[in-house]
Amino acid sequence: MQVKGRPGLRYAAMSDTGGREHNEDAYFTGRVNGYHVFAVADGLGGHACGEVASRMAVEILSEVAGEGLPETGPVTVLERAFQQANAAVCTYNRENGLNAGTTLSVAIVSESGRCWIGTVGDSRTHIITPSSVWHTRDQSYVQGLVESGVISPGEAMLHPGKNVLTQALGLAARVRVDLDERDLAGAVLVISSDGLHDYVPASTIREIVTASDPDTACRRLIDAARDAASTDNTTVIVARF
Repeated sequence: MQVKGRPGLRYAAMSDTGGREHNEDAYFTGRVNGYHVFAVADGLGGHACGEVASRMAVEILSEVAGEGLPETGPVTVLERAFQQANAAVCTYNRENGLNAGTTLSVAIVSESGRCWIGTVGDSRTHIITPSSVWHTRDQSYVQGLVESGVISPGEAMLHPGKNVLTQALGLAARVRVDLDERDLAGAVLVISSDGLHDYVPASTIREIVTASDPDTACRRLIDAARDAASTDNTTVIVARF
């Protein structure tokens, strides 16, 4: 459990192995050259050394942000970090005869609360208010079914193919990064691996984070995932501005 705060911002992070023997999730929280940077990476279960890939992704993000911010804009930093992380994991795979991979969802936040978000895979960044939940688009097979109207978001949580990704770091020479820009004024930022949002409805996540301080919210979210019979690693970052 990690809890930190400063005037105008308080955040916490927590990771739980769930029903797995190893935790293949990794996360980053920190202040980098005038920006707050938050990230969750989920090493792909079923692939070799997913925990290595997720750790590489957040370490490279930290390095690229430290070198680029504030002179280089957040969007360019995100694009560089994702492509460099992808190349590094690909090289690791090639040198070791492996097929490690990882998701990565990143939020770079200015002091004013402007938020730049990058996503590959199905780890999610959420922007939550008492009346709404916005989250990044999963790069997954099931998300495509939802967008085409074949199944509902509720049905997606129960779909047997919900863990099939269309993009991940480390499995191809190039990767498509989804970029978003949002305003966090009056909102709570939540980043999670799919051990949370594949099992706990968005309405429950909203109720927890709007009623609790970040450290309590992290604990309650992990408990909610366990109560929902999540057997996956679960990692959550909660930041209140």
